[in-house]
Amino acid sequence: MRTPTGARERLVDTAMRLFGRRGYAAIGLNEIVDKSGAPKGSLYHYFPDGKEALAVEALARGSALFLATLDEALGSSRSAAEAVRRIGATLAGWMEDSKFRDGSPATTVTVEMAAISPAIRAEAAAGFAAWQARIAAALMRDGVPAARARELALLTVASLEGAMVLARAEASARPIRGVTRMLAERLETAVNPAGAPAPAKPRARTAQRPRRAAAGR
Repeated sequence: MRTPTGARERLVDTAMRLFGRRGYAAIGLNEIVDKSGAPKGSLYHYFPDGKEALAVEALARGSALFLATLDEALGSSRSAAEAVRRIGATLAGWMEDSKFRDGSPATTVTVEMAAISPAIRAEAAAGFAAWQARIAAALMRDGVPAARARELALLTVASLEGAMVLARAEASARPIRGVTRMLAERLETAVNPAGAPAPAKPRARTAQRPRRAAAGR
């Protein structure tokens, strides 16, 4: 990942990482400024509306980074299922490297602030929707009908975000690896439903024997 250079970019990047690790309420503005190395006073210069505005930008940056990871996986994979396997491996490695201290800023901040801050809620919703749209588009390219592709994209995003929460709780990548495997299998089945029972064919009508004419007719 590219190292942020400008003061504004460093503030946003630092906020994103700290919010992902410890949530919104536990992080103060002074800590963000100190750990970013940005000049004193730069935060209110770039974010005159304070912490909430910075959180919105941090969520947008986190969403864009995951979208880039998603695009890279989709671009180097033969199918959406293969791309999900790559993404799962990336997330598992990232969590292991951080010793399960890091998490998804989208999840940690949304859980705390969606009911309080309309701006944060809207940014989080936009990020989740963008991820789903990318996955749905890939599934449609694989031949999955649009409505089903959107359902599977929702399942994929919700499952991966939930698996990261479970990984932090267990201090293990097991939930991410297990969920990734199940998701990939589900996506493969949607693309190529081999082994699924074929729809029942209508039974051919048996020719009825003509009724014997009534006597006298």
